[in-house]
Amino acid sequence: MLNLSRLSLLAAFCVLLAAIPAQADLVINEVLGDPNQDWDGDGTLTYRNDEWIEVLNRGPETIDLGEYWLRDDHGSAPHIQLDGTLEPGAVLVVYGSDAMAWQTANGQPIIGLSVNNTGDGIDLLRTVPGKAGPLLEVVDRVVVQDHEVEDDRSSGRQVESDAWLLFDALNPYSGSVDPQGTECAPSPGAPNDCSINVATEQARWGALKSRYRNP
Repeated sequence: MLNLSRLSLLAAFCVLLAAIPAQADLVINEVLGDPNQDWDGDGTLTYRNDEWIEVLNRGPETIDLGEYWLRDDHGSAPHIQLDGTLEPGAVLVVYGSDAMAWQTANGQPIIGLSVNNTGDGIDLLRTVPGKAGPLLEVVDRVVVQDHEVEDDRSSGRQVESDAWLLFDALNPYSGSVDPQGTECAPSPGAPNDCSINVATEQARWGALKSRYRNP
């Protein structure tokens, strides 16, 4: 992982806005930007710590996450550099608390993931090999709207179709703006296995947390 503590250059990173690959191996899979629960499991609810972005490796090979970064539309500097590896078919949940720890370690403003509650664009970036700076390119981008970023609503890709769905079991949405409500629950750390016509009973957060959080 790059140590940028001596570089106040983050705000001046050169970002190459390359065309997004149609079949990027690492993609943004789910976003929850307005938490009303203790999603990161630290015992305290805070809007910065408990928002999260999930990424998915849908390629055939294990991915070195150290080449990837996340940011929202607030400026050009990344909010966090990812770390570790991710096997094919696996997901990684990046919490606001993770971003704040990275920002603290690297001498950056402490803003977390900074997903805007009125809607936002979120970029997944990759280091361009052989380029100094580092130079970054956009490999995936999603835009979430106002109704997707309400208390404990997430939105993400459906496993079967790759369509972008609203997961609103914890805060039902009755409006008509797409994506519309599915009555499916947010699923950090698990596949977005949502059938729009399921969910015949309201799920309790405690049961969801024990089912979906990583051990």
